[in-house]
Amino acid sequence: MSYKTVEVELENGRVHPSGAEILPAKAHALLTILAAPGNAEVAHGNLADRVADLAGIGRGEHSDLSTNKTHLNDFGR
Repeated sequence: MSYKTVEVELENGRVHPSGAEILPAKAHALLTILAAPGNAEVAHGNLADRVADLAGIGRGEHSDLSTNKTHLNDFGR
């Protein structure tokens, strides 16, 4: 299986290649729609509100390596 990335424009539900790109007569493809510059959605709320669902993921199981100096015992060997 091979992949080819082609820049295209969508107009009225139809795909048109940009530039000199040639599309195959028949193919199976995946389409990723990129937001136009200036049309990006504005995030609402503060950072704490937006990441609240991530709170407690570590539950203290993963500590900061800077507090565990034994991981540096064989550093550079």
